[in-house]
Amino acid sequence: MNWLAPLHQYLNFINRFLPKSRLTAVVGIDIGTSSVKAVEIARTNNSFEIHRWALESIEGTDTKAAVKRLFSRMNIKDQTPVTSVAGKGALIRYIDMPRMTPEELRKSFVYEIDKYFPFDPQTIYTDCYITDPQSKEKKMSVLVAAAKKELVDERIQLFKEVGMNLTYVTTDAIAMANAFEQLVTDETTPTAAKAILDIGGMVSSLMILKDHSPCFTRDIFIGSQEMSKQIANILGVDLAKAEEIKRAPAEMFNEVIQACEAPLDNLIGEIHLSLDYFMTEKNVQVAELFLVGGGSLLKGIEGVFEKSLNIPVKIWNPLAGLRLGAEMASSDIHLFSSQLGVAIGLALTQV
Repeated sequence: MNWLAPLHQYLNFINRFLPKSRLTAVVGIDIGTSSVKAVEIARTNNSFEIHRWALESIEGTDTKAAVKRLFSRMNIKDQTPVTSVAGKGALIRYIDMPRMTPEELRKSFVYEIDKYFPFDPQTIYTDCYITDPQSKEKKMSVLVAAAKKELVDERIQLFKEVGMNLTYVTTDAIAMANAFEQLVTDETTPTAAKAILDIGGMVSSLMILKDHSPCFTRDIFIGSQEMSKQIANILGVDLAKAEEIKRAPAEMFNEVIQACEAPLDNLIGEIHLSLDYFMTEKNVQVAELFLVGGGSLLKGIEGVFEKSLNIPVKIWNPLAGLRLGAEMASSDIHLFSSQLGVAIGLALTQV
């Protein structure tokens, strides 16, 4: 059975490996654990412009209702929707293989799937791409991703129920890498390895890029919700107030950092292990770490990471490098920019 065949209409990866359709406007829709985020982007001359955006909280577990509200707010009708999946049912692997053409890779990889993923091959969609296509080395680096069919099919069905047909599904990590690759320019260390840590509500995703290509990915099941819960417990406030204090602690800065000490220590410890592993395997030092996602809103978090990891750490604003359309002038999008990285990356895959 050719397990790759049914996937190509769904699971796609980094923008430069995809055919450029130059669609008028694309909406990237990031469905998280606590909210749904959407960003509509169009290409204008040599730049990208945000036309609209929205964020809707998920009440309880009613994701479909949140998606419906978001579609209504943004008046999504004819735009091309792009979304992603994440979690334990979506995995990425990096493998070295003898150099071959993309066509040869797809044919041969059908027989290799079960070597790299802990899933029955008949229960997953997979896709693979050569990340160093211009290299003359005999070995090539291949990015391989797998997603449980039920995970992807549920997402496709969700969109059908709200009146939209999906043509592309990727993973959160790849979407984030796509946004980073297209929007972050660094003239000082352009070829150095850089890491992105997307601190989500329940999961933090680490991706390392070298020479503008992803070469390491890991999901860490520690997120910003643990930080908020600690702040709420120690300061005696509810979760909504804890979120406010986390972003703007004012005179309570030290108390907030101390409240978040345990989850931060656990997360930093896992990042340390990952960077050490990458250094050992690739003999490459990560030059910088960029923080994004809701957890990066914790005031002073970059200093805590930098002190522990001994590398420069920055908060990444995914809006940098994007133009805001005329209707966005009075928008409060900047207040939520750190939470829009995946949605922006999704839109950029097809725009």
